[in-house]
Amino acid sequence: MLRRPAPPAPRRRPVQADVRAGVEAAAGRSAAAAWIGVALPLFFLAAAGPPEASAAASDAALRALVGQILYVHNPTTVRTRGGGNLSVDLPRGQAVVLIELHGDRAILAPGPADAGLLRAYGVRRPPRYTASPAQLTADFLPAPAWAKAREEGARRIRERWPALTADHALKIFLGEPFVGLTEEQADEAVGRAVLVREPIAGEDGAVTWTIGRRPRAAELRVYTEARERGARARTFEEFLSTRTRAVLTFRGGVLVSIDTPEGQTPGLNWP
Repeated sequence: MLRRPAPPAPRRRPVQADVRAGVEAAAGRSAAAAWIGVALPLFFLAAAGPPEASAAASDAALRALVGQILYVHNPTTVRTRGGGNLSVDLPRGQAVVLIELHGDRAILAPGPADAGLLRAYGVRRPPRYTASPAQLTADFLPAPAWAKAREEGARRIRERWPALTADHALKIFLGEPFVGLTEEQADEAVGRAVLVREPIAGEDGAVTWTIGRRPRAAELRVYTEARERGARARTFEEFLSTRTRAVLTFRGGVLVSIDTPEGQTPGLNWP
């Protein structure tokens, strides 16, 4: 029998080289993405390690600072050690010495300059302060890190206000206002500690800022806690009048005077 000849096989069109390269590249990217999606999470999980190891490393780092001078980077409040148990506000740049570290409590002493000044005034036993290890980590820096933070902070302020001198930029970073500041610059320096802002009656464009040592919200918390402990009744505004550190007066948007409350004398820092 005669067989019908099979139809000729269809001819395949050759795949262009650039198309083949694109397919291979896409496949490579898919494989790489799959590797990243799986491998990177595993890498970070391994790098993180157990919480116990991280806590031990943090504790070891703090213990290495015992005996060293630390500087306040974020203004903070510590408490005196002993019967008084009073709160003490430490401004940015204040130096202290870490003398002991016991579990959840760190013992601090005034820095060398303040200790010398206290001795000159006849204080034989400088005060001791207590803080938590978490507070040490968040609010204090050792000398090398503090020097870098101070330099960077002053540089950032000079970038914002190029007309400032290096000394004036550093004062703003340290939270020390001075006559001649604009309101914006003063807000950068002490804005967090402003308790009251009010216009001066009869003077257009004149305003006063009442400055405390803590933010207004922190003072409200202290006031509320005192009331709960049975402190004598008084308004919050009356309470704030006893917490005033200085009054800044602005005219035409420029700081023209810094006045301390009557009966108070400047401390170790402004005022």
